[in-house]
Amino acid sequence: MYETLLPPLLILAAFYFWHNALRARERARDLAHALCARSGLQLLDQSVALRRISLRRIPGQGLRMQRCYRFDVSVDGNDRRHGSLDMLDGEITSYDLPVHATTQTPAGGNVIELRPSGTLH
Repeated sequence: MYETLLPPLLILAAFYFWHNALRARERARDLAHALCARSGLQLLDQSVALRRISLRRIPGQGLRMQRCYRFDVSVDGNDRRHGSLDMLDGEITSYDLPVHATTQTPAGGNVIELRPSGTLH
């Protein structure tokens, strides 16, 4: 009996992880776009690339999946610099954007405040 249930369960599990990874990447792209817009930068190629996946233990919550993404930004459209974004279960934990002499640093610098709905302000 287990031999007949195992292949469909493996296929369903693979589909779940694949779909979860796509949703996380779309969320990271949206967050990177918002961070770039807030900092006066351009998100190049309108995409992010997964750099690393790891498990992180959170006290009282157990193991959570942490994803680190990398993306390219431009200050004036003629350069290409790297930015990064770390997410824990779909919520941004930290980010790194290049600083340029003409770029205005947003109030609060590299500090992120999330509204209850999960949007940046």
